[in-house]
This record gives sequence, C-alpha cells and structure tokens, in this order.
Amino acid sequence: MSAGAALFFLLMLSVPSGYSIGGGVLLLGGLAAWWTARRAGRRTQAGVPDGLAPAPWTAEDRTLCALLLAVFAINALAVLWHGDSGKYLDQGARYLLAVPILAGLRRIRLRLDWAAAGLALGLFATAGIAAWQTIGIGYERATGFVTSAIPFADMALTMGFWSLMGAALAAIQRRWAWSVLLLAGALAGLYAMIAAATRGSLIALPVLLVLAAVALLRRAHLRPLLAGIALLGATAVIALAVLPAGQIAESRYAAALDEWQAYRQQGDASNNVGSRLEAWKAALISIPERPLLGWGHAQYDAHLQTLIEAERVAPFVGTLSNTHNQFIEIWLHQGSLGLIAFLALLIASFWYFCRRLRAPEPAVRVLACCGAALPAAFAAYGLTQVILGRNNGVMFFLVSLAVLWAALRQAERDAAHGV
Repeated sequence: MSAGAALFFLLMLSVPSGYSIGGGVLLLGGLAAWWTARRAGRRTQAGVPDGLAPAPWTAEDRTLCALLLAVFAINALAVLWHGDSGKYLDQGARYLLAVPILAGLRRIRLRLDWAAAGLALGLFATAGIAAWQTIGIGYERATGFVTSAIPFADMALTMGFWSLMGAALAAIQRRWAWSVLLLAGALAGLYAMIAAATRGSLIALPVLLVLAAVALLRRAHLRPLLAGIALLGATAVIALAVLPAGQIAESRYAAALDEWQAYRQQGDASNNVGSRLEAWKAALISIPERPLLGWGHAQYDAHLQTLIEAERVAPFVGTLSNTHNQFIEIWLHQGSLGLIAFLALLIASFWYFCRRLRAPEPAVRVLACCGAALPAAFAAYGLTQVILGRNNGVMFFLVSLAVLWAALRQAERDAAHGV
C-alpha cells in the first residue's frame, strides 16, 4: 500500500490514466488488509510494538466512511430515479471504492518517505510534461494527460503545496536533503500551474496560505518559511515575465475582468466568464422545480432548450457540457440530498484536519495542513468547474483524502508514543 501511494502521486499527472495504477494497487491492498484483519480477528499483528501499531478506529474514521457511502448511495439513487445512463454512476462509484482504501490504509503502517518521494518525483515529471507541451510542441497551455488545462493546473498546485509543506517539515526536522528535494518539487508544481494558464486555480491560493500560516507560524520556523516563500515568489515572477506560458497566463488573468464587464453590461455569454454565469443562472432557475433529487441529464437538456426558446437564458448555454460549478452540478442532478451529503463530506474532512492544525508535533501540524488543504482547495476549484465530474479529479480527491487521513492518524499515534 505504501508503494501504491507513491505510485499514485508519481504517475498522477505524468502518465495517461496514471492515477488508475496507484489507485488500483491501493484498492487491492485495502481489500487484502481487510481480509487479513478479518481472519486474524484483530486490527494489529501480534508482536508489533504499541507505538508502531495503527491508531485505533474512532468516530471520525467511521464518519468519513459513512459519508463516502452516503455520497455514493444518493448518486446511485438519483441515477436510478431519473433513468439516466449507467455512465453517470462512474464517478459516484469511486466514493464506494474509496472506503476499502481508507480502511486498508488505517490498518497498516504507511511509509511516508515513499509517498513524499513519489510526490516530488511526480511533480518533476509533471513540470517536464508542461515544458514539453508548451515549449517543445507549441501548445498554448499545458494540459498534461487529463484532457484539460484546468484540472491539470489545479492538481499541480495542490501537489506543489503539499511538497512545499513537506519541505518545511523536513527543514524543521533538519533533514536537509529531503527539504531541498521537496522544495524543488514545489517549484516544479508552481511552474506546471503557470504553464497551464488557469485562472480558477488562483481562487484556492489565499486559503492555502492561511492554512500554512496557521500550521507553521512559530518563531523558530519563521526563517526557513520566509526563505521558501521568497524563492517561490521569485520563481513565479520570473516565470510570468520570461516564459511564453507565463505571459499567456498573465494575459488570461487580466482578461477575466473584461469578460465579467462584457457579461454584466452587454449580456455577452459567449466568453469564459459569461458562459459560466449564464449556466449557473439556468441551473438556479431549474433547481427549485425539482429540489429533492434534481433533474436527470436527458430531462435537463430538454428543459434547457425550453428556457432558451423562452429567451430566459442565452442560446450559448446549450453548447456547454455542464454547469461549470461543482456544487450547482450536484444540486441540479442529485437534488438537495446529494448536495447535503457532498457538503457534509467536505466540511467533516476539513474540520477533522483543522482540529490538528495547532498540535504540538510539527509532523501532525503539517499533515493536518495538507489534509485541510484538500477539501478547501477542491471547494474553491469547484466554484468554476465540475472537477469531480472527471475520473482524474475524483480519484485525486478520494485517494489523497485516504492517504492524508491515514498518515495524520499515524503521526498522532507516533507522537503519543514518542516514536
């Protein structure tokens, strides 16, 4: 399972469908861990010192598993109720499969150095893919192998933030080689995000910085923290000023305000910002008509045409594949039940991690910060896209949640026993 976690981060953005390899290994490992524990009739192996054994299951573990099952169950219920195609069960089924991964990771001792190495090396490969696409073959924006620049940038930013936090922890622990490796990984992630020239990623940055400040701002840690921030800032400025992809990113950031003004003043729904706002408007008009389980996909497509014919929304909305908002998309197609279950999962996971942000042990604080950053960042990304409507997005979120939660609980156990 440690190898599965390392492979997941290593291949996530650098290989087509790379998430399937690490995720598959983790799923098989989780099922094997469950079967072993079931046969043994206990969660820890005989002879393992108490401080090295996995932390006992708590109400938090059970709640996370229950919420994952609830999201899956409501998605399945909505699909059956609406008579939708079975393909709309695809992403929802991943929440079900995340349960044995989470349960399995909680039953074993995760080798965190393996996961950290996979994270850093995966970011180097991601930056290499971004450079190849933008400099080597002339793409305007790096997209990696995840079909779109937007999720590529979002996941590169998230992984880069984790790598930065790992570098800070390694510096606190005076593991300088690891600190340099992980800081280089953070720089690679920043480059990949800039090369993708995605504006939605920036929404998450303030939240990530606040979480990092809460976890790390101690007088003893201030000097290495400021040095790392200065290096990242300088890298971002240079990339924006010098690299072609950076200049494209800067122009796209500046264009967002113009697109907003064009929509507000002229009703132009043909640009990126205007089309999103018009899609939200159409969905919010429709949701009150079917509040409990929402609209089926085919039903909503037909309903949307009636709104267009009645000139209640712009015709351009009919060309969009979704609402470009994770929360509205769930609310529209799974109703209030689906939205409540999804929000409960985000809020519970965020709160469970945040409770440890001021823990005395640095490793616990850093892992808590990385864990809290996941639901917080995906909530921010979800404001302008349906990031969990893609296999890569939902797999990244669920597997990372399981790995980070298990790592945090293990770090707490180690701190309690002085390991």
